[in-house]
Amino acid sequence: MGYTARYFLAVLLPPTAVVGLGRRTATVAPIAVFFLAAIVTYVLAPWTPWMLLADLFWAASAIWAVLTVRGAEEDERHEPSSTAEHHVDPERHFPAEDEAPRE
Repeated sequence: MGYTARYFLAVLLPPTAVVGLGRRTATVAPIAVFFLAAIVTYVLAPWTPWMLLADLFWAASAIWAVLTVRGAEEDERHEPSSTAEHHVDPERHFPAEDEAPRE
């Protein structure tokens, strides 16, 4: 599935847009929770002020899915802004760690 289709799905069905993105599949569950909360709120409280809450849940899941798809796309293209291109050296020390403690 291409990234254009994933962006479209991210707005309509956010959890399905993230499925199959490799190491990002761990984000499917939280996105699905927000999406299902929106659906349940729409079903239980139609045409009430609570629909604003459902809209917020849907927007949160859609934005999260779009950002996840965008990150996967940047990782695949190896762009400088990609999180896969930024590595943290585990042996990095803070400047003061190399100094001897003062007594």
